Amino acid sequence: MSLIKRIPMEKVELGMYVSDQTPGLEDGELRPQGFIRRWETVDKLTGMGLDEIYIDAHRGLDSPFSSPIQPDGSALTPKVGLEKERQQAQKIYAEAKGLVTDILNNVKVGKAIDVGPVEELADEINSSVLNNHNALLCLAAIREKDQYLLEHSINVGILMGIFTRFLGYEQEMIHQLVTGALLHDIGKIRVPSRILNKPGKLSDDEWGEMKRHVAYGQEVLLKSEGITEVALSICGMHHERLDGSGYPLALEEFKINNYGRLAAIVDIYDAMTADRVYHKGKTPAEAMTFLHELAGHHLDRKLVTQFSRCMSVYPVGTFVQLNNGKAGVVVSTVSDTPDTPIVNVFYDVKTRLIEKAVSFDLSLEKNEFTIVEALDPEEFGVNTNDFL
Repeated sequence: MSLIKRIPMEKVELGMYVSDQTPGLEDGELRPQGFIRRWETVDKLTGMGLDEIYIDAHRGLDSPFSSPIQPDGSALTPKVGLEKERQQAQKIYAEAKGLVTDILNNVKVGKAIDVGPVEELADEINSSVLNNHNALLCLAAIREKDQYLLEHSINVGILMGIFTRFLGYEQEMIHQLVTGALLHDIGKIRVPSRILNKPGKLSDDEWGEMKRHVAYGQEVLLKSEGITEVALSICGMHHERLDGSGYPLALEEFKINNYGRLAAIVDIYDAMTADRVYHKGKTPAEAMTFLHELAGHHLDRKLVTQFSRCMSVYPVGTFVQLNNGKAGVVVSTVSDTPDTPIVNVFYDVKTRLIEKAVSFDLSLEKNEFTIVEALDPEEFGVNTNDFL
């Protein structure tokens, strides 16, 4: 993964190394590349009409406001077959449940977090994502209503790993981002269950307590050895919004770094698609539509667009109807062909009967089927989890 990144001019710092790949950088009074040692250099770059520059994070300072130059869709090209990687993914997900359960229990009684096992889990997740990201996505789509906090923590870690690999982040940064994502909601274990699982609207006092889960989480992370600034940013900013309407600090847009912006997107997407004790989760397509509605004022528009590309037109877990009148669930996607996933077809829309499942790779030239639309499985009385 490249260490050449883009950064807005207003976030440029002394000690950064300007890459000669910067668009619009001309060889005039300034060298085309090199360290920024004086603020006068920043002023000259700004005076050249540059809104952003490319920096070499290997040679100079990096920043939480920098990002990869462009998404690398090929990074998610499966290297291992889905069925083969799914076996490994099932082991990883089971281990993750055990680890996160232990962490939640320890935090509940006031203990610090042993970050070592969390980092090992992050490495295992990233390894599976590298092999075939669809394997863990299939497991993340299978929900249990009474295990929301547990599964949400794991799923946000999985989504973060997939999304940041797609975006082109380097391996070490992906590792830190996944570790932070796994711990982003750790403070919720200190919020009373009656508030976490309340089906109706929260009172002002209850909402105030709910919002304090961010502070609770940061408190735990700060007393735990080995926690990075990346993890603290994810925990502290995943509920901040660009228009200043978020919490706990109602940060303005220019103060919310990329780690917080990434976390906000994957957190909302997983929360919306989750089944809770008191309501049914939205379909992946509905959740993606909602993210686009939030783009610009609550969420980073460019990142939402890239997340949509990353997850595909029909994300894993989407119930879709084909042009032959059959329907099934998406089990695998490839960003190069976002509208032609692999679908496990098991349902006849006309007769409303479940049939023997057959897998169709819609990207193959010999395939004659196309997706007509995404459906709500509840309307047809089917449980897509049985066919993932």
